[in-house]
Amino acid sequence: MTDTLRRATRVHARGHWPTEREAGTVTLAFDDRHRRRMVMTDDAGADFLLDLPRAVALDHGDGLELGDGAYLRVVAADEDLMEVRCGGGTEGFARIAWHLGNRHLPVQIVGETIRLRRDHVIEDMLKGLGASVAAIHAPFAPEGGAYSGQGHGHSHD
Repeated sequence: MTDTLRRATRVHARGHWPTEREAGTVTLAFDDRHRRRMVMTDDAGADFLLDLPRAVALDHGDGLELGDGAYLRVVAADEDLMEVRCGGGTEGFARIAWHLGNRHLPVQIVGETIRLRRDHVIEDMLKGLGASVAAIHAPFAPEGGAYSGQGHGHSHD
């Protein structure tokens, strides 16, 4: 069955692929943007095989190169998140960030806020530490972490 599917075999970073050759989009949640090989469905409803040499973390705006030279643009899906604002300036921000890091939670820094997945237990902890927490629906692109390589999982070829 996979022999008849379009195949995406290379990833090109946002800004490093010919957008005039865009053949469509594929919208993926954060957990679905770190794959090596699986059948996926683009936003027009057509199946394709993601068939990469190794698993990579796909970012919003990356291009998946198809066998015919066309590209699918990766779109980060909106997800249910918490947006955390910390009182107490830099010290308050660092304290909240430390507590989240100590729990090994994936977080995204956006300006003076921290975004993370909704979790009522963590929300209660954050409020107990003096943070304000708002429920939002937005794309999630957490920090790669100290051991994730170059900060992203693909090349700029």
